[in-house]
Amino acid sequence: MPHRCARFGPGGHLVQVLPNLPSAGQPALVDIYNLETMLQDTSDQAELRAFPGPLIKGETHKVDVIKFSQSKGLECSRDNNLLDRDSARLLWDFIVLLCRQNGTVVGTDIADLLLKEHRSVWLPGKSPNEANLIDFNNEPLAHAEEDQGTGPLSLLSDTFMTVPENVGKETERFRELLLFGRKKEALEAAMKAGLWGHALLLASKMDSRTHARVMTKFANSLPMNDPLQTIYQLMSGRMPASATCCGEEKWGDWRPHLAMVLSNLSQTLDLDTRTITTMGDTLASKGLTDAAHFCYLMAQVGLGVFTKKSTKLVLIGSNHRLYSNLKDQIIQVFI
Repeated sequence: MPHRCARFGPGGHLVQVLPNLPSAGQPALVDIYNLETMLQDTSDQAELRAFPGPLIKGETHKVDVIKFSQSKGLECSRDNNLLDRDSARLLWDFIVLLCRQNGTVVGTDIADLLLKEHRSVWLPGKSPNEANLIDFNNEPLAHAEEDQGTGPLSLLSDTFMTVPENVGKETERFRELLLFGRKKEALEAAMKAGLWGHALLLASKMDSRTHARVMTKFANSLPMNDPLQTIYQLMSGRMPASATCCGEEKWGDWRPHLAMVLSNLSQTLDLDTRTITTMGDTLASKGLTDAAHFCYLMAQVGLGVFTKKSTKLVLIGSNHRLYSNLKDQIIQVFI
């Protein structure tokens, strides 16, 4: 059955062969269209003009790519139709970072990017309206000078220390139990009072089983969605719970957990990679494609084939399992 055949050609042209039959006396016609002319009245044309491609090493100016990526990131942050605007912008910001540093980045660079404009991190279990924000930009608060002699004497520095009244009482109880050689009771009292520094130090000088029990209790005393849980679990050789729970509203933002992993890579790189990849899988299952792809990039998951079901990443920022909203600009810049 004769049919029309069309192909995209070089220089922004569309080549079309009409379904004519020369044997039937019909002329063989080939039409060549200029895509710029065809799309001149569409919004796509303006976007195509703004793209600094084709991107060629040694010819394309880095500044042009950075400016384009910044404009696309700003566009994402203003697009109310996007499910996860912050993550969509994060991908473009990552491109900017790569361009500025000539493709060389380390974990702390990525952590800084993840927490950019998120410098005040919500503490787990708190609402954003509560005054419980950690501001990494602020200098430590200057403490008022205390009157000499108002606190207990430090035997290490020969100076007086100021100790909260309730902590002082619990510490006194801990000290009293140790004075009478009651280590186990002192240890339990310290854990009950939240004196984890004393408890961990004392347990480390006891048997290994006791030390492990105290460390477990200390970790369990933290909220499950605290990024500290993520690093402690990772340091213990376990995949953090955040890897399979991130993306849930009650769990909070996924960024601090990923930043914690990237800034404190363990000696077991395989565990780090599996953790970050699993985090990406979890976010992808929640429909957060941009966030998932950022995780895959951090885990250095390679670009896959569209037809392979197990492929995690084909076009950056696009769910390859859907046939709409395919993005090729960001992947051109990344490559």
